[in-house]
Parts: sequence; structure tokens; C-alpha cells
Amino acid sequence: MTGQTPIVDVLGGRGRLYGRYASNAVAALSTTGALRDAHAEWERFFVTSHGDIFDEIGVENPRETLFVDTLYYDLVVDRLIESVERRFGVRVRNREASDNTDALPFEFRSLQESVTGTDSIGRSIDELLRRVEPANAGTGLPRELYESIAAHGRRLRLGEYYTPVGVSELAVGELDVDDFESETFLDPACGSGVFLAACIDAKRDALEGELPPEVVVDSITNTVYGIDLNPVAVKSAKLTYLLALLPLLGAGGVDRLELPVFLTDALGVTRDDEIRFGGDELDLTVDHVVGNPPWITWGNLSERVRDAWRETYVTQLELVPHHGVETRLGHANDDISVPFVWVCIHRYLDDRGDASFVLKRDITKGPAGRLFRAQRVRSRPVAVRRIHDFNRLRPFGADVAVHSAIYTLDADTDAEFPIPTDSWTRATEDPEFSSIEAMRDTLERDRTGLVPVDGDDPPSSWVREDAENRALGACEHDIRHGVKDDAQEVYSIDRTQLAELEHDHVYPYINSRHVVKYGLFGHDLHLVPMRKVNRDNEAELARDCPKTHEYLRSNKQALDGRSSAWLEEGPFYNVFGLGAYTWSDYKVVWCRLGFKPHFAVVSTVDDEDLGETTVVPGDHFMFIPTDDAYEAHFLTALLNSSVYQKSIEGMASDGKASLSKALISRLALPEYRETEATRRLADLSMEAHEIVPQHTDVSKRAYNKTNIEELELVQAEIDGIVEAMLSEGSVGHGAGRSPQGPE
Repeated sequence: MTGQTPIVDVLGGRGRLYGRYASNAVAALSTTGALRDAHAEWERFFVTSHGDIFDEIGVENPRETLFVDTLYYDLVVDRLIESVERRFGVRVRNREASDNTDALPFEFRSLQESVTGTDSIGRSIDELLRRVEPANAGTGLPRELYESIAAHGRRLRLGEYYTPVGVSELAVGELDVDDFESETFLDPACGSGVFLAACIDAKRDALEGELPPEVVVDSITNTVYGIDLNPVAVKSAKLTYLLALLPLLGAGGVDRLELPVFLTDALGVTRDDEIRFGGDELDLTVDHVVGNPPWITWGNLSERVRDAWRETYVTQLELVPHHGVETRLGHANDDISVPFVWVCIHRYLDDRGDASFVLKRDITKGPAGRLFRAQRVRSRPVAVRRIHDFNRLRPFGADVAVHSAIYTLDADTDAEFPIPTDSWTRATEDPEFSSIEAMRDTLERDRTGLVPVDGDDPPSSWVREDAENRALGACEHDIRHGVKDDAQEVYSIDRTQLAELEHDHVYPYINSRHVVKYGLFGHDLHLVPMRKVNRDNEAELARDCPKTHEYLRSNKQALDGRSSAWLEEGPFYNVFGLGAYTWSDYKVVWCRLGFKPHFAVVSTVDDEDLGETTVVPGDHFMFIPTDDAYEAHFLTALLNSSVYQKSIEGMASDGKASLSKALISRLALPEYRETEATRRLADLSMEAHEIVPQHTDVSKRAYNKTNIEELELVQAEIDGIVEAMLSEGSVGHGAGRSPQGPE
């Protein structure tokens, strides 16, 4: 029996040993004062660090259960460390989680006797480890053990998304290291220690054979540091650290080790413990910072922790560049990962140092990522040097529905565009992230670059520099022209005229001032006396709407004087741009003149005089008709996305030409086929169309100056989905029928 699977099967949370231990621990908590006191101290530490979130974790009796899980995991890891010590003749001097910081006023090891007592749990663990070689298990063992014991809800509630080995290796490999012997590394949220293991491996590969093993071990333990606020994570990372050193320990020459993994708050927000290492206080100013910060939303932090953030860093580091503290810090759905990275760069990163972090890929879009895209920690420039974009892949597993990327940053370096980006997509049915070699075997990557949507505003959303090319393709929809009558003074109806006309042929009418992205900013009234171009309905009109017919007859001279050749046939009041498409249930509309690439879905409006009535696009408008709401909103989401907007800008002669039918026809606008992504785009467009009317009770000028945060969040998600679909090839460059010609 070798490898980690038997160890996890027997010692994990589903094994019989865990059940026996938990039963003993619950009984001991009711009878042993020292254990009860430790439980109370642990709970105070937990609440201070993370807030009183026990009832939100989703387990029965969470305060007791989580403490018992912590005790059990500590026992198992302790016995694993002892097993390695016996095998390699080395002693770990600081096995306790808080040995170097005194963050907890008790030792877990001292509590174990009151739980195991006369039970054979300890002996059972030791017997297993004598038959199994932990040294062969690999550095993934601590993580597998922890995930088998700690409740899933607990890990997610604390923002613990443990990183696959391949991703950590890729992140560490992007760091710019000149001297592996002396340069220092820190993971400020080290979790189970996967990034520490990657740093150790990189140093070992560079130094092994150049220096004696004991010198390499000394170099590593004096230059690779980890911090975490979870005692279980710290104990886990110490085991990972030890396992990563085994190839060096096997050569002998090392009999004592102190592992540089520390229990405290890396940010100094909830606690700021003195860190001791090697008998001295440790100054953690490092050359490289690396890791995967907590992905936990501000709203999930306790009010006390949010207040501590505000008091300590919000003003000092300008973490709220706009919108106000209460909106952006503690009341939004953003997570703390980017502010966490900014604080760590501020606290730990030396001059000209670099950092490599796993963060959400969505920070390249929308308001939540604007702080990151500013590429400054207050006055200190921090340039994004490279990005590894995992698109819609899920390196953290199918149950973690977040999309991620690796961002490598250079401190004290001015930002440059385009930012080199590796875009990773699946090459096989089952992409593998267990090592960087496995990633290269099962994934493909495309080299590209990211640039701001607005070149004059670097923190604006970033898109691929080839965005205008990726959004090009077949337009599989008819594009139609709005109603043209060449007699505005006749057909434009003032509300005072409504009493003089039947309402049958008066419609809400939109022109260029009425449309914004995802909505209408009012409408005019317009007379449309027929349902189709050239249709001679004069007798019918005179019979059914005599006042309307008489109004037109009274303006016949003006109508006969119109010069457009389109209007030479049909009745004297003929108009152009009418057909069944005009009366479609939904229309994706945009103004073809000037350069305002604002797209919206129109259907009907509830006019104060006309009631619920179909909207008619005016002469300056083009539109795509459809009777399917989801198709209309899907297309609108595509057209309003950053990638498509960038494409339109690239084709529109420096943004000054009109948004003609020919131009929009060059974009990939497929027929709507429902998938998870297309349905989500349609839903998001519908959501955006519900948001916009809540903000149109001001002037158009005031509206255009307003930042609507909830709309920006919707737009950011749309941008991310569209980019992912284009990367996967599910939109664009497809064959389709040619758009229909002029009506």
C-alpha cells in the first residue's frame, strides 16, 4: 500500500477513525475543562479573524463540529510529520500552527490525550503509516486530507479555493528570478501550501547539484515563507513544505528544521502578530509575492472586519477610486482578492519586485476590476506584465463556478499595452491541471494581447487586441431601415393634435436622442398611415379614420412635393421602410448616423395617450426584427459587448462614420440557438433593460455622466461571456446566409 489514496481513505473524514475520534471529542468537550477552554479560545480567534459565520457554513452544530474537525486534522498531520521525522532522521522544531506567532494561547498537541485517551486511534494511525510510505504520497496529500475532513461550505465561505499544482507551477514560473539562492518568496494566503511547494521545487531544481543538500535546505527555509489566518491551513502547509523538502532530506546532513509558515493575518487587519523565526523577529520584505488570495465577498465579511479595512487601508491605498466607500466596500458583491493583493504588495514587496497571483478573469472587465486595471498601488506603479487566461475552463473543479487567470505584476514599472496574454482552451475532453506538463498535454494556448477598450482610459475594460477580427463573421439576420417619410412637419404629431386624429395610425417613434444602451430615453409620436410600403389603402383609411385622412389631404401639397424617388409610387402619403418587419414583436435598434454604438431592444411602450403600442424606429435607425425575445436580447448583448464595440470602432473610420447596414453586417450575428451561454446573455440583456428605466428621470446629459454600478456589473458579465464564446469559436467566422437586400 503506497501513495496517498489509502491514507485519505483511512484517515480522511469518511473513514472509521474520524468517526471514533469525533465521538470521543464530543464526549471530552463535556467533561474536560482544558478542552472546553481551548474550544472557547479557538472560537474567539475564529470570530475575530473571519466573523461569526458559523451558522452560514451548512453543517449541524457548526461551532463544535468545526473545532472537532480542526483537532482531528491536527492529530493526523502531526502523526504524518512524526512519520517523516522517523523515516529521515530529522526533527521539525515548530510543528504547532502558532509556534512562531503565539496567535493561539494553547497547543493542539496538548489536547489530544484528553480525546484519544485509552482509545487506540493514535496507534491505528501509526500502524497505517508504518505500512504506507508518506514520502511517496506527494505534496497533494495535505490538501486531499483537508478537503476530505473540512466541510465544503466552510471552505467556500472562507474563500478557500485551493489551487491545482499545474496552475501554481505556472504562476511561480512567471516570476523573474535572477538568484535562486538568495531571492525571497512569500505566499501571504498559503492555504495547504501548493505555491510554497512550487517555489521550493523551483529553487531545488536551480540549486540542486550546485550546492550541498543541507545548504539548499537552509537556503529554502530562509527564503520561502507562507502566512495564513487558518490554523488548519498553517499546519497543512507545514506538512506540504516538509514533503517538498524530502528529496533533499534523503541525502542526509539535516537533523533539525524550522518551517517558515506563520499563523497570523498577512494584512494586519484583524491581528498583527510579531513573527519570530530562527530566534529573531522576521522582517518580511521579499523579492517575490505569489499565491491565490481569498475569494470572499465584502458582504460575507463581518462588519468589524469591514470597518478594520476601512480604517486601515481604504484611504491610505486609495482602494475605492470611485463610487464611495459604502457602495464599494462592504455593500457590493465584489470580493476582496484585488485589495488583498494591493495590500500585500504595499506591505511586503521590495523595490522592483514582482508578484504572480491567481485571480478572477472578470477583473479585466467592469467596475470591480477598475482598481486592478489602474495598475497602481496608490502612487506606486504596478504593471501587469503577463496574463494566463483560463477562459471558461475550471481549474478548481466543476463545483467552483468561477473563471480564473494568472496575473504577473512588476512593481515600480510603468504599464504598457498590449499586455501579453496566453489564452488557454481545452485540447482534449478532460483537461488536466495536476502539473504544468499535464496542462501542456491537454490544453492549447493562443498568444495574444489585451488593450483597453478606451485607449484614453487605461483602466477601462480590457479586450483582446484582435477583438475587431474575432467578432467578424456572418450576419444571419435581415437588417432593416427605419420609417422614412421626408415630411417631418406632417408626420410628426404633437400631443395637442391627438384630439384631431384617430389614434389608429399614431405610434411611439424613436429618433437618435431616444436610445441609450439597453433602453429608451423617451419617444416622440408619429403618424404611420399604412402598414406596408406602396399599399393603396386610401379608401380604407377614409372610411375607418376620416379625421386622419382629412389631415393628410390638407397636407397633400407638401406631400406631393417630396423629392425622394422611394416615394413616387403608392398613395400620395406613401412612406418608405414599412413591412411586416416594422411590426415584429421585438426589434434590436441602433442609430445609423454619427457614432453612438448604442443598441437596445424595443417592443411596445405604454404611452400616456396611446396606451400599450408598438414602437416604430425612425429614419435615422436601423434594426433587426424578430419575434423571439431571447434572440433579440442575445443579439443586443453581443452588440453592446466590449469586443463587438471594439470591432465596430475599428471598422468605423476612427469612430466618425455612420453605423451603416454594411458595417453591422460584417459582425458575427448568428441565429439564436439556446445554450447555457446564449441564454445567460439574453437574461443579462433583459436585466440591463430593467435597470436603465430606473435612471432616465434626468436629462440625457446627466444620464450620460452617471455611473450605474449595477448596470456596469451586468455589462462586465456580458463582456466576459462574449469573450469566452469567441475564444471557444462558438460565435464568429461561421458560414451563414447573406443579409437581405434593400426593402
